[in-house]
Amino acid sequence: TVGGEKAPDGMFYEDIVVSYKDINGAWGRPVPISPFINTGGHEATVSLTPDGQTLIIYRGDVGNGDLFYSSFDGKDWTIPQKFGSNINTEYWETHACLSRDGYTLYFVSDRPGGLGGRDIYKCVKLPNGQWSLATNMGAPINTPYDEDCPFLGADGVTFYYSSTGDKSMGGFDIMFSIIDEGKFSDPFNMGSPINTSDDDVFYVATPDNKRFYLSSA
Repeated sequence: TVGGEKAPDGMFYEDIVVSYKDINGAWGRPVPISPFINTGGHEATVSLTPDGQTLIIYRGDVGNGDLFYSSFDGKDWTIPQKFGSNINTEYWETHACLSRDGYTLYFVSDRPGGLGGRDIYKCVKLPNGQWSLATNMGAPINTPYDEDCPFLGADGVTFYYSSTGDKSMGGFDIMFSIIDEGKFSDPFNMGSPINTSDDDVFYVATPDNKRFYLSSA
């Protein structure tokens, strides 16, 4: 990793890397994604927009953990820019995703005033290009427990996220809610074998919705 230093937990600082498939479908050796993104601290991929042009990044060495974005200019990724103060605070912002049109940002924060623990918030891009004040998404998405890892499906109406709420089988479970005229349905637990009695998080689906990836403990 950049700098080769270790964090206080004894692990190396995280870098963002990329792997490419060859003509036989085999993944190549991972390489750093860009000289402009990785630093001596923690960088982690949070989400990539469906058009592949905007990468949202989590940096753990800024504040208590903040969110940045980088754009692909056709050759490389630009130097990450920090989301504004309506999104990043002195508290912990862990994850985010953009709507297909780029005008709605869903993100996670443990700032005061939520329903409990980490909650999912929403900001809308204003005509001047700035982000609106953050709005807590409230029930039924947020609970008195932790929510994390929002992901909006390619259809633009299926909202996936992870929750440790009452509908969880144990730890974080992957849920989804259907957006209808701006309102979110009661969430559905994706059930077994996707969810287990441990943590299941970071759901990401391919644009054709035929394949998805997740992290599980």
